[in-house]
Amino acid sequence: MHMPLRQIEAFRAVIETGSMTEAGKLLNVSQPAISRQIRELEQRFGINLFLRRAGRVEPTKDAQLLFAEVERCLGGLEQFVKFAGELGVSRRQRLRIAATVGHSYFLLPDVIHAFHKIYPDVTISLRSGPSPEVVDLIEKGQSDIGFALLPPESHGVTTETMPEVELVCVVPKDHPLETKDFIEPIDLKDTPLLLISEDSLMRKRLLQAFQEAGIRPNVIVDSTYTGPICSLVGQNMGVSIVDHLTAASNAYQDITIKRFRPSIPCELKLVTHARQDISAPAQAFVDLAKEVLVRICESSDLNAPHKTGHVR
Repeated sequence: MHMPLRQIEAFRAVIETGSMTEAGKLLNVSQPAISRQIRELEQRFGINLFLRRAGRVEPTKDAQLLFAEVERCLGGLEQFVKFAGELGVSRRQRLRIAATVGHSYFLLPDVIHAFHKIYPDVTISLRSGPSPEVVDLIEKGQSDIGFALLPPESHGVTTETMPEVELVCVVPKDHPLETKDFIEPIDLKDTPLLLISEDSLMRKRLLQAFQEAGIRPNVIVDSTYTGPICSLVGQNMGVSIVDHLTAASNAYQDITIKRFRPSIPCELKLVTHARQDISAPAQAFVDLAKEVLVRICESSDLNAPHKTGHVR
């Protein structure tokens, strides 16, 4: 049923002023227009609302009951408008980010630190998890932007490729491979390897490179998270191949970072909701993340310590 908002507004004005003429002045319409709207409201609901006496109107019992309900409903509507306004402010002041665990540790701290200097009033909410969980959070509208490792055919969200970070080889200090300019699968024949878990896209691409080289990798440890791997390499447990971002963040360990061939990109994607534009603060955060990645990618010294806070 269509809501007769104009008639209800006229009815409320007449109750409050006690006069059709005064109600018209209050709403900036003519007295006949107010009278017509009241008649339409009475006909719509089949009730008499006012008794006309000596130029004034007196509300009937039905009118008094209706007015009480109108006030209750309008009070709820005002509360709704207030809530919606506060919700909009809250959304503008909060940036919800979802990211894989590795990027939450090795990329986002730099970005968050720089972002806070620009938007000190924006509260950041960070949720970490595997790539499918990141996508799910974006699809459900529970996060504003996401950073995940996804194949190109991902559905349900909009993705944008971030600056490319390649995989690198991490070897213990004083390891025989330390003298090589770059490392290939053939160099790692029978070498104990510590790799990311089998269900990751990075691992699948690595295994393909080893297969094409005719080498069967000697994997002694796999982990769903690359963080501990560099530490174990530093303890001379074996060699690993990880993304440059993780390796650079662990350069303080007793490790040496070497280029790996063939080149394997670690394709980080920006994930956003397909039907929602991101806010200005969210875009600023993305731009800062790109700066950090570009700085790492352009680093000529693979073993230069990864320093925080050096963006903008």
